[in-house]
Amino acid sequence: MQKQQTVAVGKSVVLTCQAETQDPALVTQPQWKDPKGFVINEAAPGTRPEIYTEAMPAKQSQLLYISSITQAMAGNYTCVATYTNMPLSASVVLDTFVAITWVNANENQFATKGKDFKIMCEVTAEPAPSVDWFKEGTTIVTSDRYVIHANGLLIKNVEESDDGTYTCRAVVIQTGELAERNIKLEVYTAPEMEEREPRVEIKEGESAAITCKARGKPPPTYSWIKANTRENLATTSRYSVNDNTGLLTIDRVEAGDYGKYICSAVNQAGQNETEIEVEVLVPPKIFELFNTTAAEKTDGRLECKATGRPAPRISFRKRSNNDPFLNGPNEEGRIIIESSSRQTGDQMQSSAVISIARLNRTDDGLYECIAENEGGEARKNGHLTVQFKPTFEHMSNVPVWSWNSQPVNISCIAESIPNATIKWKFHEYDLIESPHVKIYGSGPISYVTVVPVDRNLYGVYKCIATNTLGEAEHIMQLREAFPPGPVLQVKQDTITATSVSFNIVGPAEDMGPPTLAFTTQYKENGNFDWNLSMNRTWSVNSPYIVENLTPMFTYDFRFAAVNQVGAGSWGAPITVVMPRRSPPEQPKWREAISSESLIHGKFADRYELQWKIPAHNGEPIDMYEVNYCPVLKVSGEWRVASETQCMVEELRSYEAISYEVRGLHPDTRYRMQVRAHNVLGYSLPAQLYVQTALGVERSGFAPPQLLSSGMIIGVALAGVFICLVIVDLLLFCFRRQGVIATICGKRSKKHKEDEAKLGSTKPRAPPSPAPLPPPLKLVPTPTDEKEPLKDTGDESIKRNSSVEFDGRRVYATSGTIIGKNSAV
Repeated sequence: MQKQQTVAVGKSVVLTCQAETQDPALVTQPQWKDPKGFVINEAAPGTRPEIYTEAMPAKQSQLLYISSITQAMAGNYTCVATYTNMPLSASVVLDTFVAITWVNANENQFATKGKDFKIMCEVTAEPAPSVDWFKEGTTIVTSDRYVIHANGLLIKNVEESDDGTYTCRAVVIQTGELAERNIKLEVYTAPEMEEREPRVEIKEGESAAITCKARGKPPPTYSWIKANTRENLATTSRYSVNDNTGLLTIDRVEAGDYGKYICSAVNQAGQNETEIEVEVLVPPKIFELFNTTAAEKTDGRLECKATGRPAPRISFRKRSNNDPFLNGPNEEGRIIIESSSRQTGDQMQSSAVISIARLNRTDDGLYECIAENEGGEARKNGHLTVQFKPTFEHMSNVPVWSWNSQPVNISCIAESIPNATIKWKFHEYDLIESPHVKIYGSGPISYVTVVPVDRNLYGVYKCIATNTLGEAEHIMQLREAFPPGPVLQVKQDTITATSVSFNIVGPAEDMGPPTLAFTTQYKENGNFDWNLSMNRTWSVNSPYIVENLTPMFTYDFRFAAVNQVGAGSWGAPITVVMPRRSPPEQPKWREAISSESLIHGKFADRYELQWKIPAHNGEPIDMYEVNYCPVLKVSGEWRVASETQCMVEELRSYEAISYEVRGLHPDTRYRMQVRAHNVLGYSLPAQLYVQTALGVERSGFAPPQLLSSGMIIGVALAGVFICLVIVDLLLFCFRRQGVIATICGKRSKKHKEDEAKLGSTKPRAPPSPAPLPPPLKLVPTPTDEKEPLKDTGDESIKRNSSVEFDGRRVYATSGTIIGKNSAV
């Protein structure tokens, strides 16, 4: 129907040829001829050539098919036929053009930061198209950074901001054709290493991870190499590399893993690398520290060697001291510490020497070598032995005593390094063993057992010790012991209605063993038989007190000294007249406090008074009176500030020994007194002055409050404790079991043990290996008639008693008993 048609190259075309007549049956089959006049044939069955015809007999028409037109196919196509022998023809001019075609215009393109890049967009069309550029809707024109070329857009010195979507638009004005191409441009950046510490420390034997991070687009991949070997650590045993994260992992770190490592990061935009120094921390190991020996007054040294990485710092410390020696001179240069270090393979070796000039015995001992570095520390002990000649400086010169042919041990202990050998001399002659003289041990410990059946065995024994450095000797005297002499002097010290104390001066001890105790016999003056007297024995330096005497009675006392051998002779009797019953003695404070001194208390509202129970002077104490008054010091004298503020408290208990005064005012001075009372009256007061501490004065009563949780818990615990006490009392009353029963049993046992310790005459086991002399037995108490005391069987004479006197509990036992550090 159109005489001319324009078709784009590559398009398909179909042309129809049909005659318009009154009787179509009279039209012969039409045919198509190409521009050169050749008939275009029909397609063979099963084929589809580029150009062919197809008949439609029913309509007496012919179709011309061009499957893909090219510019060569353009031209005049003619359809011919006959109608009743009359020729018919019609022609169509096919004209072609080239459509817009994207030849080189990838939709995803990649540029590198800092370089010039052309976004390729090559377009073909016939007629030639015009091309425009846009970035995200904004028109791009040629400028300093952008240049529009026929085949693309050139961007100079690409920046990250150039990343985005660009539009390439092609227009063919002659045909009115329009096409657009969206191209996404990604700007790649070369890897840029993040800042990090140039040095890392890892520990030997552990697993370590070293990170390497770089910024870049696209994300870079990583690789690690060791600088000195240039080996790729991704393929090396014990190493693993994550090429995506840059993490280098080292398994079971070894000392040789130290050195420089290079991390490389690579992407499409470039490559970058960084160098990391790896230090392997190897804990110190002390491999050499030998014990050494040197003689006294010579020089000694100890050397300590250790390996590690970095080089260990070595110091020395004597185990008996807390602080180590300083590097360099110590003790005014007598002790010097010198150290050095060097490389040995993959580790460092350090050595240190402690040099001690003019050794003395105190330098002997264990010395600790301490090696430290950043990986840890190691310690090892070495012994410096200081040799010295024998010495007896720790042996005493106390004589050895024997009597009645009792065997004794004369011991000799020589201190020396090396050990000394010992020999004995007696009266300057070598000691020879006999049936009565035995020598045990030849050094450094030796002792001689002597049975002095003959007085000639008493005398001077000399112990001579010898080693390679010298010789020393020690003299010991074996002396015959006798009972002590008479007591030199006895003076009456303090007397009350029921007790008396004495000052005793014992006999000289030049010719015998030391005095262990003093004993006394006392009786009423009218009784002339000392066999019916009472006995009392005290250990030396204890209070010499006799209690439970009868007021207004006259007593005779005589005294004797006691040593290892036994009791000496009685001294001349002294007579003591006991005073009448009277009020108690003045109480004494437990601490030595002057009655005029001012004591500063710890608390602002209270003070605790503590005193000793005084002598009752014949009548038992039934109470104590405590009174306190605020006082002022005027012209150097204490005066009561106000009599109305004086308070008096009565403690109705004989056993009372303390009282806490409450309700005092802060920063106030008080006079406090304590008096003891019996039926005969009050004692003189014990007095002191107290100043309370600074503080806030408390109000009389606090407003009522609900119980706190802490008070509730306290009340509950108190209830449980009371229940336990009741149960324990029931067990004690009915079955003699429980805590109270145990305590009572222990007290009773303790009293019996005290008596046993003070007066036991049970033989002691001799020491091993040689038997020691048996313990001393007390000889009978001497009397004027030189006869032992008779046992009267009178329970009033032989009885045990105890009393608290002057703040101490004293036990009295009839008979002669030797005690130590306590009165008996």
